[in-house]
Amino acid sequence: MIYTKTDEKIRVEAGTYTLEVTAENIAVLLAGERVALLRPGSAVNVLKADGEIGEDKAEGALTCSFADKRDADGSYVFTWTGKSANWEKKEYVVRAKENCFEYFVRVTGKGDVDSVKYFIGDCGDWLCGSEYDFDTGYMPIPTVNGASQCEFSAQCSYDEFSYLTVPPMFCYTFDIRGMIPKLAFGLVADRGEHNFTKFAYQTRRENSLARFWLWTDQSGHTRVDGTWQTPSVIVYGADSRSDSLKYYSDYYFATGRADAKDPFERKPRFWYGPMACGWIEQTAYRIKANIARADCDMAYQPTYDHMLSELRRRDLHPQIIIIDDKWQTGYGSAVVNTEKWPDLRAFVDEQHENGVHTMLWFKVFDPEGLSDDACVTADMGGGKLDPPAKKIDPSSPAFLKVLDEALYRIFSSDEGCYDCDGIKIDYAFMNPIGRKFKTYSGKYGVELLYDYMEHIYTVAKKIKPHAIINASACHPYFAHLVDQARLHDYDGKNRFCREDLMFRAKMYKIATPDSIIDTDNGGYNTKRDTMRCMLEQSEYGVPDIYGVSPFPSMTFTDEDFAALSQVWKEYTDRIDAMYEGIEE
Repeated sequence: MIYTKTDEKIRVEAGTYTLEVTAENIAVLLAGERVALLRPGSAVNVLKADGEIGEDKAEGALTCSFADKRDADGSYVFTWTGKSANWEKKEYVVRAKENCFEYFVRVTGKGDVDSVKYFIGDCGDWLCGSEYDFDTGYMPIPTVNGASQCEFSAQCSYDEFSYLTVPPMFCYTFDIRGMIPKLAFGLVADRGEHNFTKFAYQTRRENSLARFWLWTDQSGHTRVDGTWQTPSVIVYGADSRSDSLKYYSDYYFATGRADAKDPFERKPRFWYGPMACGWIEQTAYRIKANIARADCDMAYQPTYDHMLSELRRRDLHPQIIIIDDKWQTGYGSAVVNTEKWPDLRAFVDEQHENGVHTMLWFKVFDPEGLSDDACVTADMGGGKLDPPAKKIDPSSPAFLKVLDEALYRIFSSDEGCYDCDGIKIDYAFMNPIGRKFKTYSGKYGVELLYDYMEHIYTVAKKIKPHAIINASACHPYFAHLVDQARLHDYDGKNRFCREDLMFRAKMYKIATPDSIIDTDNGGYNTKRDTMRCMLEQSEYGVPDIYGVSPFPSMTFTDEDFAALSQVWKEYTDRIDAMYEGIEE
């Protein structure tokens, strides 16, 4: 880095960006041009005892302390200190590194943090926020209908949610017209400090003046009594959106905020499939029988016996079968419904004899079948659009006892247990969100989900080391907890299943680089679109089929099955070759 100091400003020329720092502003330059003028100040708002929000208005000008030499880690440190309506002491810190600068706020005092608004300056000012010259924004949150597909105008606020990737990579990449490099803002947090659910982009316009800031939703779940440091925002330049996301993910691993899987660790052969899941088959069975019930009520053993028999008849040989929603009596208790599965263990044993491994669909956060002491409750108003007022509390000792018992039943080979080989984790988006949910541990958002999944992963592996954990967390913090990254649902109204799922696969390979891609297969929208996708699944992940019976939107012909069989055979031969001479 090149450090230059004058009476007016300090200039730092780094690998992907240049900074020009003054007492009032942080100018960010790419390719020699200024693309953003950031306010050093940020608001750390609090949730008051009466439920009102205490806005963190600034009082007076900032004072500055700028280092003339590198810190121990090689970065240049810039610190602004300002008065606050909420905190006894407040510091804004920039650590300029070779390929990014890291920005955070350090507060001292007492309070329950509601939100952090980065680069807003004085939130009480008539025109708060920072200046920008970027045009189009991008955040890796794919929508199920493919309408926006992660791209938005920088002129407009952006606060997108998608149940497909929970959590996503919290990273914005902005295009600047007439310039190749892009500007990226990534939210990073230390272990145990991911007490948020979003990283939102906010704009404001007064006459011809436009401003922006970024913010997170701690929602009163982070209690400060002493000194606390906010999650950081890293800012850097990147040549492409993919490069931006890869740098974000790699930064988590390089700084010790996340653990990557060992790329050289040998995975069990069956993890690579091919796979079959009965979700569409359940739906097809209900339609064929003209049964006016929910699709999930069709998770009967005969449905799966038929599907597996038909697959074998069509020369399709999965190494994994997933029993989908709802094989259990209650989602929370995860006990098999013996009316649907009189002897689940016998079914699993039979599949093992046939070289097939059984996975169970596993719904998280749903309290069905659980007592109140295993849950977190809140008065959400009771309206049709209000979220459920009762959800699982993954940190509750009462729930953890139930969870441990459920995992033992699922994975153990002991008498009375199911001896299954994996679980497919779904409904992570049911995480209890909002100010009113208070968990036993105080954890919230991403951190609460992380603790939940870490517990599942750790306990499952102790019971059965080869157990496979299938999930849709698309963030490096979760990389070591995801054996198979599931690409998730596909909207039947779309007609680009292949392209959509390949796009998601690329994101998962960045966020969870050593997980296996479960291509999923929940579309079955039209014959042409579905077949385009299924015939190319093996190019980017594990082939996965969701149904074989006639479906309203499509019916597989003999020729279709023959084509799929050939794809599966070529894929199986390729994977088998990887394990040639290796004993399982």
